Amino acid sequence: MLVGFIAWLRKHIRGLRNLLVAYLLALVVLDFLLARHHPHYWFDEVFAFWAAFGIAGCFLLIKASKGTAHLFLSKPEDYYGSW
Repeated sequence: MLVGFIAWLRKHIRGLRNLLVAYLLALVVLDFLLARHHPHYWFDEVFAFWAAFGIAGCFLLIKASKGTAHLFLSKPEDYYGSW
């Protein structure tokens, strides 16, 4: 069942991507149209600040994780060849 679902997702990847992009654009439009709460900080007034903050945080988390994994898990190319 799960394998069939994954195969279906791979078959319809373009439509799913378009659906996700449309959903994200709708969220940005709603952020612009809906009334905002009283801002507690200056960045609460900035349009799409939290979306940009989330993307930047995700990017930094991925880069930090990749760097840490490379630092601690990588071995030299001839690591197993010296036996």
